[in-house]
Amino acid sequence: MKYLVSVDFSDITNLVIRSAKVFATKLDAQLELLHIIAPFTYLPYPEGLSIDIVDMDIIQKAEENAKNLALEKLNALVEYLQPVKANPKVIVDTPFAEIISQEAENNNMDGIFLGGHSKNLIEKILVGSTTEDVVKNSKVSSVVIKAKEIEKLDHLLVAYDFTNICDKMLDFIFDTFKSLKPKITLLHVDKGINIQISPDVSQTLEQSINDAKLKKLNDIKNKFSEFYSFSYEIINDKDVAKTLEEFANKINPDIIFVASKRPKLLERIFGGVEALRILRQSTYPLYIFKTEG
Repeated sequence: MKYLVSVDFSDITNLVIRSAKVFATKLDAQLELLHIIAPFTYLPYPEGLSIDIVDMDIIQKAEENAKNLALEKLNALVEYLQPVKANPKVIVDTPFAEIISQEAENNNMDGIFLGGHSKNLIEKILVGSTTEDVVKNSKVSSVVIKAKEIEKLDHLLVAYDFTNICDKMLDFIFDTFKSLKPKITLLHVDKGINIQISPDVSQTLEQSINDAKLKKLNDIKNKFSEFYSFSYEIINDKDVAKTLEEFANKINPDIIFVASKRPKLLERIFGGVEALRILRQSTYPLYIFKTEG
């Protein structure tokens, strides 16, 4: 397994690095530490000063110095990560989210470790969120670290909604964590039937769906219980992100697994994606699973 670790040297970096070390140690994964520097030619220049008369040699030297300094810092992190195998890499380019995604996809990474920064509304509008952009648009799974870091992998919380991608996520968890045998709690947040039909038909249809869901959940439980301590919960609520966070606060998992498809164009524009709502709401480490990468 190989994971890309996005390093920006902000205050979240230590949590991300420590989390990646625990994850890689437990699952025998390799890491690539990536730091991205914006090209110096994008810096604002005094009014009336053309880039044509700027000494490009000075700019190139400044960029090279910045790369060397970043590489020195990354090498210190590589040393800290031992015995985990980790390689440092510095890229001068922009936009950051696109470069992170391309690096992960081009190198067949299993996932991307990212720090989830707390930004107010104005900052999100003016600057955007690199982490959210990667989560929305990358083909590769993301592991997002926010207020809490990964200290162990003894208890996994899995958000499940009966979609094909959730089943693929369960297969991934089943195969990946066999050697660790963590406790696994599956949570399904049932939002009910949102179809305009008669009450009698609605009740019959809902009962049929619930029976099918219970059968599927019990089949999953039977499969996992052979190797894992496994249980599931069903909670009726319309707000998946809020319910998931409240449930997590009760059981205190080490990491939460959420499945996500790449959004359609309108979803990318308006942010109407359940995984993004969970990302914004949750304080726990999130493994946002994708299958396209």
